[in-house]
Amino acid sequence: MTGFFISCSSSKINIDELIQNNKYQEAITEIDARLAENPSQPGLYIQKGKINASLAQDTDPELRPEFYTNTDESFEMAIEYGAVSAQVATMDSLRQQYWKSEHNAGLRITDNEALSDRYHLASIHFKNALILREDAVSSYKNLSIAQFNQGDLDEAIGTLETALEYAGDEPTEIYENLGYLYLEKGDPEQSSYYYELANTNVKEDLNLAFGLVNAYISNGSNEQAADILESLVANNPDNANLRIVYGTQLYLITSGIMEDLKSAYSSNDTVLVDQILFEAEGMGDEAETQLIEAFRRDTSNTEYLESLAVFYNNLSAQYLSLLPNAFENDKIELENKAYNLINFAIDYYEKLVAIDANNDEYIQKLSVLKTLKNRKTASADN
Repeated sequence: MTGFFISCSSSKINIDELIQNNKYQEAITEIDARLAENPSQPGLYIQKGKINASLAQDTDPELRPEFYTNTDESFEMAIEYGAVSAQVATMDSLRQQYWKSEHNAGLRITDNEALSDRYHLASIHFKNALILREDAVSSYKNLSIAQFNQGDLDEAIGTLETALEYAGDEPTEIYENLGYLYLEKGDPEQSSYYYELANTNVKEDLNLAFGLVNAYISNGSNEQAADILESLVANNPDNANLRIVYGTQLYLITSGIMEDLKSAYSSNDTVLVDQILFEAEGMGDEAETQLIEAFRRDTSNTEYLESLAVFYNNLSAQYLSLLPNAFENDKIELENKAYNLINFAIDYYEKLVAIDANNDEYIQKLSVLKTLKNRKTASADN
């Protein structure tokens, strides 16, 4: 009877042999059975993690996340159940090994210009790498680049914002990259925020500053655009293009002030009218100065000439629109201001017609302006 019981109590299945024979699923089944009986076996969790990593290496990259997740969870369970320092060091080494394999694969594919979908393929590898090492800042950076090149701007931003959690004391490059990505997204407020965190002097980098200006303009944030442009013009006084853009933004601000002036007139608020009128005149004069300075630096530029013509035409219309609501003692001064601007507009449209005599738009604008001037003259004569 004793021999019978000895023969029936056969030894446990050899897990190492199953692994050597590539019987991975059978090995995992055996490990799970043993852990169910006694979960406090860190070594078995480590073994299970290694098996899952091997399974990942044997499958296509896009199918690996499940196996890598199992690897990560197994290693975490080993630590939870008391892995000793040597075992922890082994797991750290394995994580680094598997991470490096995926990360480097992503880099190789990114550099392979022959692959039409290289950024998509590289993204898969970088995401796999991050399952194994969620603190790998370099993988976040490269994943963000791949996402950006795929046109996934929001994903690229989200990836870098996650990277900030692990960047330590030197996140400057990430801040700069986020500033650039938010600029590409057309969000100048967040772009400026991150550039400031990076301690980047935006106004010393003309391309960067002008990018922010364009983003502000596209968002209708004229005052923020003008603030940057003021410094840019001061640092680059001979840049006619900067001056024309600055002058245009100042006019748009002036236009908004004129709307406020209409409201103040309608409310019969004399104090506010005086304040806003002074502000409108000052802002309009500065816009005029910038546009004139731009044209003075490039008198052959028809666009600059047209900008001045449009400026005088539009601002004269703004002053004329005030007359119905203006105080009686302000009307003569406002009207005179409007017609002085009309005279300047006529001068510049005549210059434009002289350059392009067949331009119907110029001819029509000039005709309307002259009609307004003639009516004023006829009214004064009567």
